[in-house]
Amino acid sequence: MPFDEENRGEPFRGDFPGWADDDHRRRLGTTVRRRSAELAQLRREPRRRQGLLGALDQRRHEQRPGDGIIRFDYLPAAEGFDTLLVRGELLLTPESYGASTGQGGPPGATVRDLLASRGLTETDVGCADLRGRVIRLTHPTMTGEELSGLARELRSLGHAAAVCNVTPTGPVSKAIGGPEPTAPPPGSTPDGPCPGTPCRVAVIDTGITPELRADGWLAAVPRGDATDPLDAFPTPGGDGMLDLDAGHGTFVAGIIQQAAPDADIRVYRAVDSDGIGGELEVACAMIRAVRDGAQIVNLSLGCQTQDDVPPIALQAALDVIAEIEQQDGREVIIVAAAGNFGDERPCWPGAFDRVVSVAAVDASLAPVPWSSHGAWVTCATVGEGQRSTFVPGQEATPDGQHLSQFGQDAWAVWSGTSFSAPQIAGALARMHDGQPLRRALDQLLATGQPVPGFGQALMILQPV
Repeated sequence: MPFDEENRGEPFRGDFPGWADDDHRRRLGTTVRRRSAELAQLRREPRRRQGLLGALDQRRHEQRPGDGIIRFDYLPAAEGFDTLLVRGELLLTPESYGASTGQGGPPGATVRDLLASRGLTETDVGCADLRGRVIRLTHPTMTGEELSGLARELRSLGHAAAVCNVTPTGPVSKAIGGPEPTAPPPGSTPDGPCPGTPCRVAVIDTGITPELRADGWLAAVPRGDATDPLDAFPTPGGDGMLDLDAGHGTFVAGIIQQAAPDADIRVYRAVDSDGIGGELEVACAMIRAVRDGAQIVNLSLGCQTQDDVPPIALQAALDVIAEIEQQDGREVIIVAAAGNFGDERPCWPGAFDRVVSVAAVDASLAPVPWSSHGAWVTCATVGEGQRSTFVPGQEATPDGQHLSQFGQDAWAVWSGTSFSAPQIAGALARMHDGQPLRRALDQLLATGQPVPGFGQALMILQPV
């Protein structure tokens, strides 16, 4: 990757197409900036924010029992974003589960005994690699406030316990700052030149559009059980509209292919088409992807947690992946979105030390107000007004005021740290040429422009 001080912050200057229609770009830019302002403001509007969450929850009421749809509760916040948790679930480490309750408990009683006395029962964690590493407990009627209070009580006694966090694709899905239809990059093809050695990149997300596009983009991505249903809510048969986060995984995968046309992209569905997924599902998908040979794992999702406690299942997944790396003598890079929360609180999994966390900046590499940031952020790319592959269908904002129509082989413009992260994943895949991925990451970060709280800022794909 040729680099000198003249292209600081733009390591691939000239490699990616710009925009052919300046008028269209300006109109889109106006819309993007307006929606970015709305997203930044949302953290100060608890009534609106919680109204959106209530509408999101209501969409799940009509689903069939036992269909795997996650029901959620939330811990309300006056400012910032409300903490989402999987309804009726508590997670512990095995060491804490079998430990003595300690001060305040009956002599000889264990945490297991205490939780059983309160009506919690042990439930399978969903994948073999987490059994024996994470204990999952459920309760049919305990509220989110009660579960979070119980988790805090256990932590005060020195035990590793937490609610099971929802790891969404965004704080309130794409109800704010959603995609806008656009044309593909001029002269772009899905099989352009790429200097590196092909690298396998896993996308843990909503899945991928089930149909094969006529324009060839994403044609080599296996579908299998990783397809995005696009219209699964509010009833089992949908309502004829794209769901609240339909197309998110397709958009992310398209960004990676633009940055690294030769990348071997594999998509894993761990989040539903309304943007809701639990940390256990995400953790299991991460491990599965690495066992399938992923060298880079992209996670365009994340959560803030009660008391900023690291999510137990995601920590366990990272431990398993580290063991796989050691056993197989290979290297895995985990890239995650820093979050659209607009503050310095950690967003997980991005805030884990071994994860490359990616925030968002604007086209001048200046901070955007809606991006999470802080000392835990590794780097940033332009997350405002990015263009990528989308899905066919029609969607409207929850108030019905904005309607968009997407045709076959759709492209869209969208904003969020969800679309910053895959640029870094794609850039690393592009630079992979037999060298260690960590070395490629160091080289990439060395070309960045330092921005306090945002790490090394880079422009990779051309935004609006």
